[in-house]
Amino acid sequence: MKKTRRTSRVGENVRDALAQILRTEINDVNVGWSSISEVEVSPDLQYARVYMTGLKEDETKATVEALRKVAGKIRHLLGKRIHLRYTPELDFRYDETAMRALRVETILREVMPPREPEESDENDDEGES
Repeated sequence: MKKTRRTSRVGENVRDALAQILRTEINDVNVGWSSISEVEVSPDLQYARVYMTGLKEDETKATVEALRKVAGKIRHLLGKRIHLRYTPELDFRYDETAMRALRVETILREVMPPREPEESDENDDEGES
């Protein structure tokens, strides 16, 4: 989805409202250690992709599936909190970015030799007067 200042601002408002709804009003779903990493809103503000991330991949994916089942209820609660002409339809998705970055970092640690602390060259400091 194309990002503009308006869609970014609405996405932030939707994210904040959703976070509060998930913390206080949704008891059907065990959110656990999952959190909302980003909300992308379409240019016409009709649709919103909600990206969820968490510490445990399997637990977060289960949370996303459960949130998809109660998306209508969450959308209704969201409509009461944000003041837009239309409340966007919510599409909950698992955000793989954090897990992918962790995998890349792990692979790099295995491949790259450990870095040794660099020693400062004393001759360079004395020559600059």
